[in-house]
Amino acid sequence: LMAMLSHEIRSPLHGMMGLTDAMLQMPSSQPLQRQLGMVKGCSARLLDLVTNIMSVAQAEKMKVEKVDQRRPDTLVDFGAIVDEACTMIGNSIDKTNKPLLKP
Repeated sequence: LMAMLSHEIRSPLHGMMGLTDAMLQMPSSQPLQRQLGMVKGCSARLLDLVTNIMSVAQAEKMKVEKVDQRRPDTLVDFGAIVDEACTMIGNSIDKTNKPLLKP
């Protein structure tokens, strides 16, 4: 549940931050630049808050469950993870069914 909540909150925040950064690079009026800077700052603080809440919740969960924090016995295959992420991004579409990446 926590991982799903984390993803559902963080993903839109990252999107807002990226779009705000892109808009800040465009020529615009001084008041708009100031407002976009405020949006960027607020979204960064909100992301920090969500991250901190998730960290505290995870720490509390581990206290309750008394989980042993040993390293896993299996190694992580980073190449497979990157390949899977690239495949997922390559197959992603937006709300209008247009591909997110140009072929």
